Amino acid sequence: MKRVGGIYGCFYIAFFIVVCVAVFLDKWLLIYTKPIVTLSLTIVYITYVEKVNLLFPISMVLITAIDILTYIDFLRYFDIIAVLITVFYIVCVLQLRKFVAKEDIRIKKIISPPAIISIVLVFYLIYSITQLALPRVDNSIASVMLIIIGMLMFSAFSFIIYVGDRYEKSIYLFIAASCTLFVDALLAVNELYYYNRVFTVLINIAEISGIYFFASFFIETKPKNSILKEKKYF
Repeated sequence: MKRVGGIYGCFYIAFFIVVCVAVFLDKWLLIYTKPIVTLSLTIVYITYVEKVNLLFPISMVLITAIDILTYIDFLRYFDIIAVLITVFYIVCVLQLRKFVAKEDIRIKKIISPPAIISIVLVFYLIYSITQLALPRVDNSIASVMLIIIGMLMFSAFSFIIYVGDRYEKSIYLFIAASCTLFVDALLAVNELYYYNRVFTVLINIAEISGIYFFASFFIETKPKNSILKEKKYF
């Protein structure tokens, strides 16, 4: 699959425009440029994936809505944003569900020194995000918990698929989950405590990179062993 020119070229151009807007212009202008990225990536997905899952376009619509509300007024629309983020994670998990077999849910297979370190870091990051967000949104504790639950679900499914190592390009999911955690953490800092243009640039780069690798997984992945097709999936 060619990643230069054509449809992919439109995505790269949209990505570049968003970065330029984040670097040089007011962040509210991202309301008009970010949707171009999700639209172009949706077209890439529909064009190149072997079998289209309508949940992917839905997840891109959710991302667009989250971005728009975030750049309008994050604090004012926090509860709505939290619900949309949670729904986004659920939709992503539903897309990943068929890639997880019952044999993957084994303690011996999941627990290893690198896995333990990753799990500890994820929980520490979630704890840090919670500590940052709660003082500023103390009336929206339920919304914060929804985000945390959704984040854990998506990270867990991505991690299980990556550790299971039964599919090619599973590293893409690990990257996507890492980008998501980074975005959620930095967004809380940027919107609730200390706004910095550099943070806005990093958030947009990480977010777009994350959804790009998420889409690329579905487009490029295939079982490493043909026997997997006979396995039982959730």
